[in-house]
Order: sequence, then structure tokens, then C-alpha cells
Amino acid sequence: MALDPAEARTWRGRGIVIDLFRFSNTVCALVESGRRDVRVYPNPGLALSALRQLKDADLFSEMDLPVDHYDNSPYTALHGSDPARPALSVTNSGSPAASSLLLAGEILVACFANFPALAAYCRANPLPTLIVPACLFYDMKHVEDMICARALVEELEGRDAFPAALEEIHASGRVLDFLAFRPETGKRDLELVLKKGWMKAVPRIKFKAGAGLVENAV
Repeated sequence: MALDPAEARTWRGRGIVIDLFRFSNTVCALVESGRRDVRVYPNPGLALSALRQLKDADLFSEMDLPVDHYDNSPYTALHGSDPARPALSVTNSGSPAASSLLLAGEILVACFANFPALAAYCRANPLPTLIVPACLFYDMKHVEDMICARALVEELEGRDAFPAALEEIHASGRVLDFLAFRPETGKRDLELVLKKGWMKAVPRIKFKAGAGLVENAV
């Protein structure tokens, strides 16, 4: 598990990004919903440029951006948007974490919701692996990323650490923090975020010309 952003930037094996409350579940939900064109951007400038070129695209972000866009909400990604439209994602921590892995041979996105599917894929396709908690790139107080990353280490080794991880996340106070800043969809988002194994999608990101093109690895 990465403990410093520099580890991700120099990693050449498989990188797995975890931004539990937002980016990871939203990207997984977009893929799970059947979207065929999902793109991740490291910064708002690139995302807004792409939005101007793709007139029918949906932008997902928790950032304060000068255009109409969806919140970075897995519930909205799954139930409240049109899966036929391209989807663009730019976030405070998840998309920068993913884009830090430019040297990696493979970039995957993980959350509790896709733990079993992702672990099965990794065991079937073994590679040296670095798990990257996205909080390293934005706010270390977002401890849910570290907790989920530690649980994924256990999951990849065939042990179920989810119950203990869930208890630790609730004890951290981060659930209440999230709800306070997400009054519209927060409760419905958390019902998806804090539930294990309900998504089968394993998003894989391939960066090309500043855009992270997302496909389902399974």
C-alpha cells in the first residue's frame, strides 16, 4: 500500500486506486450502468476542454466548476443519469491519484462494492500490485481510503476484513462528515458505498493524451 504520492508516480506494476466515498464508487457505477464512454481527467482544465468538445457528455465532479454538472455521486451515476451519454470525471483526489500512475502497467479502481470481482480478477492475473489511497493526493483526514486499502490487502490474500473496516470507518466520524456535505444524495450514496460485493465492474483506466479512458477489465 502506498504511503506517499511519490510511490505511485514511479510504480510500474499494477496500481489500484481507492477513493472510497466518491470517485471509486462513481466510476464503478458508471461502468456498471453500461456506459461505454467513461473518461477520467487529472485536472478541471482538461475535463472542461473535453466537455466543450463532447457536447452530449455528462460531467461528474464534487468541485465548484463554471458549468452545469452532476455531483460526484455513485447513486446519480447509477440511477439518475443517461448511460447512453459519455461520462467525464474530475475530482479532488481520485482522478489525480489515478493520473499519478502514468508509469503503471495497469490501473484499476477499487471499492468495497467491487472487492470480490476485483480480487478474483487480480488473483487470475497476478502482477506486482500497489494500492493507492487517494487521500494521499488531497486530504489525509479522509481516512476511509486508508481503511479500505488495508481491507483490500486482506481481500487479495483471501481474508474478509470488511466487517472490521466498516466498524472502523463508522468510528472515525467520516460518515457524518460525508452526510453533512452531501445533503441531497449522501444517504443513498452511503448505502451503496458501504455495501460489499454488489458491483461486478472492475474499471481499468488507460491514459492517452491527458484523458484516462475507462473500460471494464472483466
